[in-house]
Amino acid sequence: MKSIELPLRYNRPYPGDSPIGASFKSMQINLAETALLLIDVYHAAEKPEAKALINSRWDQAWWQIVDERLTPLVRAARQDKIPIVYVTNSSPRIEINRSAFGSRLNESLGFDPTVDFREREVNPDEFDTGEPIQLVIPPQIARQPGDYYIRKHTYSGFFETRLDSLLSNLGARYLLCAGFVADCCVFFTLGDALFRGYQAILLRDCTLAGDLPGEVETFSQTQRITQLIESILCPTTTSEEFLTALAA
Repeated sequence: MKSIELPLRYNRPYPGDSPIGASFKSMQINLAETALLLIDVYHAAEKPEAKALINSRWDQAWWQIVDERLTPLVRAARQDKIPIVYVTNSSPRIEINRSAFGSRLNESLGFDPTVDFREREVNPDEFDTGEPIQLVIPPQIARQPGDYYIRKHTYSGFFETRLDSLLSNLGARYLLCAGFVADCCVFFTLGDALFRGYQAILLRDCTLAGDLPGEVETFSQTQRITQLIESILCPTTTSEEFLTALAA
């Protein structure tokens, strides 16, 4: 079984007055026990009604990640037969808009999940169907036969989904995680992975947080949430470091 030596970064925010800070180690990872989780890698501005949801500077950085990092990452994972699991928002017919989660999406984010998260090719008895507004995955990282697809309906990819069963059946212990956004769906999915005993690793150059308009020039929220993840949830690496380890 092929294994790789992967360099990792984590954060030690102690002692309080003079924290150790960024720290480094390496981990031996068995690729036969590894899965790549792509969390919400769809583009939410494909339709005119969704364009108002996305900051243009943030969107530019999103496309750069997809083109320059996620595309070679997905290609390499397929070449080395690492299972790829797409974990994506959806709209099951469970009266989401009556839930606290649905209220948050409507009130704070400005969209209706029963409309924005609908899909064409789903069972209309189970899911809201229609022309996709947000759930459009770019062709360069689109699913291929043999990939896995998990529909979620909260921020976490594990909550009331089949993700844990899939990973267990695959024999996955190590989860390479990438996607959007770092301070919401990625964060909650990483937390639930930790609680279930998985060794999660965030590809920190393959994510963005929900940076506010005044932050997108420096992506300060992305930096803050990455440091928080490295402190309490899991270590991180980069796509370049992962590809280098694969090549070695």
